[in-house]
Amino acid sequence: MEAPALVTTLPDGTPFTMYTPHAKGRLFHSNPTTNLLATGSRGSGKSIILRMDAHMRALSVPNSNQILIRNTYQNLLKSHINFQGLPWSTLKQEMKLLGGDYMSTDHMCIYPNGSKLFLSYVGHEKDAMNLLSAEFIAAYFDELSTIPWDYFVMMSASVRVTAEMRDRGIRGVVRAATNPMGESASTVNSYFVTHDVDLEEDPDYDRNEWGSIRIDMEDNPYIDVVANRKRLSGSGLQSHIKRAWLDGEFTAEGTLFDFYPKKDGVPFHVLPPGSLDIRELTQKARIYRVYDHGYSPDPAYCAWIAHLGNRYIVFHEKLWYKEVVTDIAASILSTDKDLEVKQVSATFCDPTLDIHTGMDVRTMKDLFEENGVPMDCSVNSRHQFAAAVHQALAEEVEPGIPKVQILGGSKASGTGCPYLIKAIPLQRINPKKPLDMADQAHDHPVVALAYFLISHASIEQRKASEAKLKPWMKPKVQTKWVLGNEGVRKQ
Repeated sequence: MEAPALVTTLPDGTPFTMYTPHAKGRLFHSNPTTNLLATGSRGSGKSIILRMDAHMRALSVPNSNQILIRNTYQNLLKSHINFQGLPWSTLKQEMKLLGGDYMSTDHMCIYPNGSKLFLSYVGHEKDAMNLLSAEFIAAYFDELSTIPWDYFVMMSASVRVTAEMRDRGIRGVVRAATNPMGESASTVNSYFVTHDVDLEEDPDYDRNEWGSIRIDMEDNPYIDVVANRKRLSGSGLQSHIKRAWLDGEFTAEGTLFDFYPKKDGVPFHVLPPGSLDIRELTQKARIYRVYDHGYSPDPAYCAWIAHLGNRYIVFHEKLWYKEVVTDIAASILSTDKDLEVKQVSATFCDPTLDIHTGMDVRTMKDLFEENGVPMDCSVNSRHQFAAAVHQALAEEVEPGIPKVQILGGSKASGTGCPYLIKAIPLQRINPKKPLDMADQAHDHPVVALAYFLISHASIEQRKASEAKLKPWMKPKVQTKWVLGNEGVRKQ
């Protein structure tokens, strides 16, 4: 879509240039990629670029429908309905300049050629579900990283064109803009920027249909870059927010753990696949298992951990969905055999596995032990989970070697611990209890690791001590029995 500028005609017939994109803006408007993201630092004008792209597309395709979405109504109001930075400050005025109108009751822009731009938000799942029956030739997502990824996928399914439009060369597209911070930041980065999507999880992903354009404040000739950077560099901001706002570095707000697969280009928390001799490891190290129970949609999860002196290496994992305890126990023992694990020092689990429910005579822990997998109950505390994992990730046993390392691998080959590696960066702080790890769909492997860190640490800290004998435990002075002696009074 060629768009050197957006020019309209005022009521008196005078041409008026509403919008002249800067160089990166022109690249965004003309890019043919089906799913395109504008990302980068704050102050680059990404939101304006996004809305102007919607205006130009609406005016180019008569009688078409499009939608512009933000995460909350308040953010939609501030960014696109009442805003600053332009000679006009409301969407109502902007639409009048375009010869159309903005209907505030319906949050809808109506263009003179019959096209419509709907404005919406997705604060809750029902908001996303309400949009599924609609059809749009283009969907625009502002601050995409703040929108749950599942909602984005659902709403993107509403983008489609008719056969007649397709024959005219009109394609359905998704356009997005975001500062690289928010709950979906890592997934947005994977799909649009790095293209490292796990094809086992999304076999339909085609990297050729996804792209991004980096737009920073230095690309925007309409702002004072020096003043803007100074304001955003305030000492009161957390470091991860500064990195996102100033440097455009993808980060998730409320991220709990500092997890570095690599440091300075060298493997740190994640060991490369194939870098360990598993057989040698299982013969020389003390082996532990950790288990967190699930059924569906959450998985049951088990990981195998090698204790090497003061280092812990998580080298294998296994997941089960909709499996009963007896089958899981058999699978765990079979995996021990495949890994050539001769002896497991302990298997730490959720203490709730040893709680009787209803009329059950045996607990799940009992069932595991009856099927050859002894379990040791750990602690179920999200405060302790957060503290234990954070401490272990932060410690180094020597420069460049962290206390906890995880062997990389793939789900397809069944090697390493790809799920644990994926899950650690997804964990968030509980906003209501800042010292706790928040509930999260993919927290099972991290919780299981925490069981080991908490329980194993307590075992290591126990010190052998000689118990003092109680008076009744001390041997009597005379230990030899003599006939008649019990009836003789001692002088």
